[in-house]
Amino acid sequence: MQFHIYRNGSKNKNYPYLVDVQSNLVDLLTTRVVIPLVHASYVQAKLAERICPIIEIEGESFILMTHEMASVDAAILREEVGSALPWRAEIKGAIDFLFDGF
Repeated sequence: MQFHIYRNGSKNKNYPYLVDVQSNLVDLLTTRVVIPLVHASYVQAKLAERICPIIEIEGESFILMTHEMASVDAAILREEVGSALPWRAEIKGAIDFLFDGF
């Protein structure tokens, strides 16, 4: 579901969570477009918050790695851990900035 946060079910543990950003209107596909989250302490360089906003999960800060957006098999999105709806505007703004530059 769009803006749900899932525990990453793949083998890539650098990104413990994935945010589903795909519209629910196209849920008949077997894939979902997601943006990975990385723990804020894992990133050494300061990233532009416009394209990589910070969101909170269970009291911890994670960085939305918008530029690493990908399509994944929907089957790996099994364990929902929260909602990114409070950051909807920031997420949509980051996607717009990535594709349109504004």
